[in-house]
Amino acid sequence: MKSRLKFINIITTVVFALLPMLAGSQTVQAQEETINIGVVQYVEHEALDVVLKGFQETLDSSAYGDRIEWDINNASGDQASLQSLSEKVAHDNDILFAIATPAAQTLASVEQEKPIFIAAVTDPVEAGLADSIEAPGGNITGTSDMAPIEEQVDLLIRNFPDVETVGLIYNSSEVNSQVQAGVAVELLEEHGLATDVQTVISTNDISQVMNALVGNVDAMFMVTDNTIDSAITLVGDIAKESGIPTIGSSDSVVRTNGLATLSNSYEDYGVQTAEMVIRMLDEDLSPGEMEIELGKDFQIIVNEDFAEAIGVDPSTIE
Repeated sequence: MKSRLKFINIITTVVFALLPMLAGSQTVQAQEETINIGVVQYVEHEALDVVLKGFQETLDSSAYGDRIEWDINNASGDQASLQSLSEKVAHDNDILFAIATPAAQTLASVEQEKPIFIAAVTDPVEAGLADSIEAPGGNITGTSDMAPIEEQVDLLIRNFPDVETVGLIYNSSEVNSQVQAGVAVELLEEHGLATDVQTVISTNDISQVMNALVGNVDAMFMVTDNTIDSAITLVGDIAKESGIPTIGSSDSVVRTNGLATLSNSYEDYGVQTAEMVIRMLDEDLSPGEMEIELGKDFQIIVNEDFAEAIGVDPSTIE
């Protein structure tokens, strides 16, 4: 009996000695669990592509990089695909990343618990994604690409003082575009300029609308719009053929086929949003308590080839 009790005591001692080691092993295992990050990008164009690049590269080079598995999806501007992709991504992943307003709205409609980070969303409050910029609430945070529209309007007026009528074109179904266009029209008209605003529903409408528009205006003010930006080669070519300057939109779009803008790099939005994800993981934060961040480091971007094509000295744009 004594030997049996002695054996039980030994076993008990060993078990208690191993408990901290087992707990430590479980902690290490928990720390090394895979992080599944699902991405839904609304459409393919340069500005949104570099958002994804900045986001992915920043996270891959972080302390969490070795643990991340990526699930990257592009809806190619198709609403039905956007819905099905969002449902799949929300089901399969731990952290969700939405690039552009339609992607963010669709992901938000199918997932109310998992963290959703957004980028290339102009007005998250107007889009129904956040209670406020300072305290978004719910499970959503990220970055807003609200352009410095007042400064962009000043850029147009300062460099083209003889302009009398300014054209705008955007997709009427995109909330971000409506917000920007409304602000731009108000500012332009305050400066005594007339505006001609035209909307499209898809890229199929752009050629006809743009060709009519450039015959009536002296310059184009460009807002960041996914439909227009995805067809910026066509839009820019029509403007160039008519000798019409285009001011506004993102740096990537202008570098592709626009004249000038005041913008920051859209890749920086990806980096900035990734840094927010890292901070959430480091500090165990709730996305809804993290302020939505605005862009930084805006600068004048000039496309010299576009300038020369419409007879403008690019060195004079300032």
